Amino acid sequence: MISNIVIKHALSSEIDPLLQALFQYIDQLSLPETPYVTGQPLISKKSLLKCFFLKTYFSINSLRQLVDILDRFGYFRRICGFNEVPHLSTFSRAGKWFREQGFSVFNSQLLKDLGVRCPNVVIIDSTALRSSFYDSQARWGIFTRYKWFKGYKLHLCTTREGIILSHAFATANQHDASVALELFPSLKKWKIEFALGDAAYDSENVRNMAEETGIFFIGYFRINCCYIEHNV
Repeated sequence: MISNIVIKHALSSEIDPLLQALFQYIDQLSLPETPYVTGQPLISKKSLLKCFFLKTYFSINSLRQLVDILDRFGYFRRICGFNEVPHLSTFSRAGKWFREQGFSVFNSQLLKDLGVRCPNVVIIDSTALRSSFYDSQARWGIFTRYKWFKGYKLHLCTTREGIILSHAFATANQHDASVALELFPSLKKWKIEFALGDAAYDSENVRNMAEETGIFFIGYFRINCCYIEHNV
């Protein structure tokens, strides 16, 4: 079912200022235009990226529903840069490319444009991304907010201001500590001193990987223990 907000937005034919600013920034990005090889005409990755942000902005539940909305409303096709709507499989392949490669390119350019300076402390955390029950690649896992859910987890390493320095995308059944190992290699260039993470990330492997990167990892649980011991 398409929400009333989506319909109202499409009928007004006026792009939201936030979406407009975001789409203008995407147009300035330097993205390689060959995400995968198909027999179909080349589809701009910038247009596909706009669609993914559109999906998030309007809380569209699935890629299938996204394709349906693009089919029904020419307004959304126009602001994303499409004359015709790509096949659902095209969005699936593009989504895989962005998860594995594209968002790293996007994030690197964003950090450069923001002029981010070397932080001495970073924070590691994750967020749950619930999927459709029909997503064959998604897995069941546990998250504090949702308890058991089917989907994925996005693990982020950010500055204290919330600027993302590195990320890792994993199915919900993968333990946080095992995924965290993917976050550290790309942090070497930042000369970070400390990384903070909750108890789910606090493992010997994570501490060793952080140390190899020149970072001292501190788990929230150990911080609390030290605080209690100090105040007893």
